[in-house]
Amino acid sequence: MAEIMGSRFGIPPEAFEGVSFFLRGRNVWAFSLPEIPDLAWETVGLRFISVRGRVPKPTTTALQLFGRHATKNVVDLGTEEALRFAAGERQRIPAPVEEGYVVVSHGEDVLGCGQYLDGELISLLPKERRIGRAEPEEDRSGGSDL
Repeated sequence: MAEIMGSRFGIPPEAFEGVSFFLRGRNVWAFSLPEIPDLAWETVGLRFISVRGRVPKPTTTALQLFGRHATKNVVDLGTEEALRFAAGERQRIPAPVEEGYVVVSHGEDVLGCGQYLDGELISLLPKERRIGRAEPEEDRSGGSDL
């Protein structure tokens, strides 16, 4: 898994020191023990990568933890663009990245995983982690100016 993250995002192998990986079903899990304890368990650690599709997809949590080490395929957003991304909106943004999964950041903060296709950034934040966009002040009142 460190190889996938290194190849796609330029994250150095040292970033994963002390991290072990385990494939269960269609997910790769990351955990901080050298081996899985001999206990009854269903999952171990945090879901790191989904291998359901043709291309392995890193989870938002994995990129929030390790994306700060990324040196390629990173889209750094301004404040308004970051708010759109956090709300789950698609947006047309020119970015010097390869098409596919990207680390999305706002300054020093990694927001999560996005997908960059044909000049468009698609937010892949889980719906339960998205924020709502506030309506303009005049639209919230429900009344008229009369």
